[in-house]
Order: sequence, then C-alpha cells, then structure tokens
Amino acid sequence: MENQVKSLLFSLLVIILTIIVLCSSTMQAQDMAKIDSMRYVVETSKNDSVRVYGLVAISKEYAWGDVQNALQYGEKALAIAEKSNKKNLLSYALFNNGVAYFNQGLLEISTKHFFGYLEIQKELKDDKGIAYALVNLGAVHLKLNQFEQSREYFEKALETFDNLAAEGKIAKPGVEMISIYNNLGVVSKNCNEPEKAIEYYSRGINLARHTPGQEMYLGNLLNNLGSIYLELGKFDEAIIFLTEALNVRMANNDKSGLVKSYLMMARYYLKQGRIEDALFYSYSGYNLANTVGGLSANSEALDLLFQVYQEKKMADSALKYYKLTTELKEKLNQEAALKELTLLQITAQYKENERISQLEQNRREFRYLMIGLTLLLIVAILSLLYFLSHSRNRRLTLEKENINLSAKNLELKKESLEKELEIRNKELATNVMYQIQKNELIQEIVQKLENHSSSDGNNDRDWKLEIIRDLEKTQQKSVWNEFELRFQQVHNDFYNRLNEINPELSTNDRRLCAFLRLNMTTKEISSITGQSIRSIEVARTRLRKRLNLTNSETGLIEFLSQI
Repeated sequence: MENQVKSLLFSLLVIILTIIVLCSSTMQAQDMAKIDSMRYVVETSKNDSVRVYGLVAISKEYAWGDVQNALQYGEKALAIAEKSNKKNLLSYALFNNGVAYFNQGLLEISTKHFFGYLEIQKELKDDKGIAYALVNLGAVHLKLNQFEQSREYFEKALETFDNLAAEGKIAKPGVEMISIYNNLGVVSKNCNEPEKAIEYYSRGINLARHTPGQEMYLGNLLNNLGSIYLELGKFDEAIIFLTEALNVRMANNDKSGLVKSYLMMARYYLKQGRIEDALFYSYSGYNLANTVGGLSANSEALDLLFQVYQEKKMADSALKYYKLTTELKEKLNQEAALKELTLLQITAQYKENERISQLEQNRREFRYLMIGLTLLLIVAILSLLYFLSHSRNRRLTLEKENINLSAKNLELKKESLEKELEIRNKELATNVMYQIQKNELIQEIVQKLENHSSSDGNNDRDWKLEIIRDLEKTQQKSVWNEFELRFQQVHNDFYNRLNEINPELSTNDRRLCAFLRLNMTTKEISSITGQSIRSIEVARTRLRKRLNLTNSETGLIEFLSQI
C-alpha cells in the first residue's frame, strides 16, 4: 500500500513538473541553441542513422519540458526508421518512444512500442536487447498493478541477464540485475509476500554494495527493505536499514532520496511513539521537499505533520497541516486532471495518427494487392497463351508428324505396290514369254506336221490336220485365258478406264491395248494372238483413231501406260 501511495505521489510530482514547464513561456537559451543545432543536423543530413539518432536526441531534450514535442519528434524518428528497413534503427526508435510514453503514463501505447522492440531483438537474436525489453514490459505491468505478469517478465529478464553474465557478455553483477531485484521486491510486497520481498531486496543490496557507483540504488533498496521490516513490526531490523539508507544518501548528497528517508524515519518514530523524533524528521522531509520541488513528497510530509500533531493533541497545528494537505491534494488533483486531459489529447492524436497510418498501410496493401493480382492475371494470361500456343504447336507438330507419317506410309505403300506391280509385271512378262515360247513350239510342231502331211496317205493326213487344228485352237484359247487372268490381277482398273475413254472398243481392241500396256512388240503380240504382223499394225492404227490419238504426237504405248 505504501509503495502504491509513493508511486502515485511520484506520478503527481512528474505531472506538476511537466505542467510547470509547459506553462513556462520560454526554455533556456542554452537548451534551445542545442536543440536548434541538432535540428539543423537532422534537416541537412541524408543519412537515416544520423536523422533517427538526432530526432531521438531532440525528443529526449523535450521529454520534461514539452511532452507533445518530445513525442512528435520520437514518432518522426520512428517513421524514418520504419522506411529505412534497418532493424537496429527501428529498435532504437521503438525503445525511445516506449520510454517516452511510459514516462508520460501512456502505458498502452508504451507497451506496443516495447513489444515491437522485443520482436526485433528476437529477430536479431540479441539476448541483451531482449532482456531490456522484458524489464520495460515488467515495469509497465507493475504500473498497471498487474503484479503476476510483471513478476513473469522480471524473472525472465533476470534469467537472461544471469546467462549473459555467465557467458561474459555483460559485467557481473550489473546495474540491470540490481534494478530487477528491487522491482521484484516491490512486486512481492504488493502481492503480500514480505519474505520474498526481503529476499529480493537483500540480493539487490548485496549486489549494490559490491558494484561501484550504485549508491542511489543502494539507498533505495535499504529504504525499501527497512519499510518491509517496519510493516512487519520488526523495529530493530527496520531502524538498522533505514538508518543505513539515510547515511548512504547523505554521503551521496541524494536530496530526493533524503526526502524519502526522512519521511520513512518519521513513520518509524511515529509508530514507536517517539513523537518529537517523528516531528523532527517530518519537518526535515517537508523542508527538503520544498527545496527540491518534490510536491508528492511535500504532500506526504504534510500528512505526516498532521498525524504527528494529532498524536501530540495539538488540534490547531493539526488542523493547519490538514488544511495544507487538503489544499495541496486539491491542487494535485487539478494538475492531475489537466495532465489527464493532456494525455487524452496525446492519446487521441496518437490513435488518429495510427488510424491514418493504418489507412495508408491498407491503401498500400490494397495497391500492392491490386498490383499483385494484375501481375498474377498477366502471368495467368501469358501462361494460358503459352499453353494454348504450346498446345497448338504441339497439335500442329503432331499433325505434321501424322502427315509425314501418313506420307511415309503412303510412300511405303506406294513403294510396296510398285514393287508388287513390278513383281506382277515380271511374272506377267515371264508368263507371256513362256506363252510365246510355247506358241512358237506348237507352231513348229504344226509346221512339221504340215510339211509331212503332204507325203502321207489320206487317212494319215486327215488325222494330222485334225491334230493341227486342235493345237491351234488350244493355243489361242489357253494363251488368252492365262494372259487375261494375270493382267486383271495386276491392272484391275485398266479396262474400266479404257471404257471411260471409249466404251465402243471391241474385245480385240481391248486385248491389243493390254498387250501394248505391257510394252510388248508387234512380233510378240503376233506370236500370242496368232495374227500376222501386218494385221496387228493395222489394228494399232485403227486403235489410235478410236482413242483420238490420230493428230497427236503422243505414242500409243505412252498413252496407254498413263492410264
């Protein structure tokens, strides 16, 4: 409870100091010159790192004098860092803004920045940066009185720092762990775990005693530990640590710390019933608070004076300090209300900027989406065209291959037919030659029979003539039948085409055309048919006329070979 009151009073002090500075008409000339110099560097530099670090420095200069300017410059630094796509710059800007918003009590906004900082540190695998992020998130939850969440973050941070110290990456014990032990002590105290609080404060004190330059932390830890023992009623232990805290702060000239020590000593003596000592320390704290401008401590001192004078049964004095306490609290409430309005305005502006930023982000994403969809559509169309073209080319290729294959098949078929025709023609020619030879042989036999028939008797001559007629008859019939059969097998459409040219051709004309189609000579035709050469030549002349070749230079055999 006491720590919550102190936290509230500290916040009120910050608010009042901020309002006082806001109400002041000008800043010191030296500060303004420094800010102007940094602003000039930022405006003239093209380097993102220089601009971000410069804007953060300006933000820190305005931190306790002009809250809105401090936050605006921090946001400018963050915007440049985001556009730079440099993780280290972005994490630096996020951390600074997180601290700035935290100091102004804008804890929700502060948390967003610290989480952003934490994510980047995880990406960078920077354990030290992760630990700092955890400490700050723990501090945010502590201010929100979310003690279990706060404890979880602080313990993770402490574990991380322990590992870093064990690996030699940070100096052990380190101020970071001293601060964490103090915060864990505050968390344990607020969770009604005094023994844990004592343990954490004691660890922090032990580290602070052995770490040079940590006198302010040591004084704070000693004072906090003394307050725990005071609440537990362990006055002997309490006075030891409270006295040591007072001496450390005196030696270090820590005036703000001395105010806290004076007031804690006043509480101690008030509980002990040592009213005069309580009055002394209350006045000491009150006077020093007026000197250092600690209004929250001033209010606490006035309240203690009121309680002391009540114990002394001095109603007038008690009433006096009660009124002063009431007036100061009213003033603090007014200042708090004004501060709250300022914070609401800053929050509203931040949310508006965030909304605008989100709208811009949505527009960019929509534009990128449209560009992506357009590119995807183009790719799809090109792919489709390519596919169609590829399919068409493949189809044409297949068709061409089929045509080529068909042509090859036709060529092969043609060659096969030509070979078959050639074979048939050879067979036919062979058969014709055979028939010619046979006819010649028969003719010789007939001739011999005729030569000898004249010298024979009538009976002999008659049967020889009968044999001759039978041979001649057989010769003509067998030769033509054989020839007709074989020719039809080879040239099956020949007679049909002849009929188309002249359907009035006689049988002998058709037979003569067949012999000539085989390119047979007149003598060979005469041998087969038994006709005289003269008769065959007359028949050829008559055939040319019937085929309308009389006035043509085309030969009869040439004409018939094309049918």
